[in-house]
Amino acid sequence: MHEIENVAKKKSVKAELEIADTDFSRMRGLMFREEIVPILFVFGFDGIFSIHSYFVKKEFDAIYIAGDGRVTEVYRRIPPNTALVRPKRKSSFLLELPVKLTDALGIAEGDLLRWRKPGKR
Repeated sequence: MHEIENVAKKKSVKAELEIADTDFSRMRGLMFREEIVPILFVFGFDGIFSIHSYFVKKEFDAIYIAGDGRVTEVYRRIPPNTALVRPKRKSSFLLELPVKLTDALGIAEGDLLRWRKPGKR
């Protein structure tokens, strides 16, 4: 279990956050899953990281995040079978979330996000 916190809005949620930090886990992402689960993509460097939603069964949100935790771009309600979502700004992380979690956190561009296991700072 992780805590995802929107520092700017003083909101947080606890969620099973999957960490995608290998080539295979980043490639798979949300494909072939019955439900949208929170996934944090860790790229290890700043770049433009495009995504698609082929083989994703439900809509989801994509939040691109800089190395310092600032939200650079937010793409809401990406439907299944979207060919390409290409961000305009570089990022180091991508957080794919169920729509309800983005709503609960009130995430917007410029917000500062943090994620951690409870009890860790």
